Amino acid sequence: MTDIHNIDNAVLKLSKEHKLINDYAARFSKNRKNPDPAFLDSFPSFLSFLEKDLKKHFRLEELLFFPAAVNGDPTYETSLLVLKLQKEHGILEARLKTVLAAGKRVQQGRDNDTALKKIEGFFELLKNHARLEITELFPLIDANKRCKSLLKQYAHETKSAG
Repeated sequence: MTDIHNIDNAVLKLSKEHKLINDYAARFSKNRKNPDPAFLDSFPSFLSFLEKDLKKHFRLEELLFFPAAVNGDPTYETSLLVLKLQKEHGILEARLKTVLAAGKRVQQGRDNDTALKKIEGFFELLKNHARLEITELFPLIDANKRCKSLLKQYAHETKSAG
């Protein structure tokens, strides 16, 4: 995790990661409403970058943020929140495989409308997931000194191990 340079601003860093996710969703939505042939030509690359960025994003949360939240604020509510978010990561990863397959169908010009609706549904689920992290997880970590301290510790340990 050598890309974490300023852990004191870690919640902001993660927020920027969520902006990246929203940018993917917005780009897809824009091209869904007003199809751009150039976008469809680059659709496999778009989905490949999405897959890479999502996996990196999920790994960052699961190695640093989720443990910092659970260990820094070991309440029932925090545990439930983190478990819900982890479960959603699993669901999103499974659906990502479906999205990649749908993307291949779009590229081949087969079943475009159904495939694009699946991809659209995926982005809606992803945006809802990001919203929950932004409105629930970030404030919890930001308001708790122990969570922030653990976040810094985990980032340092992860950076040293990488």
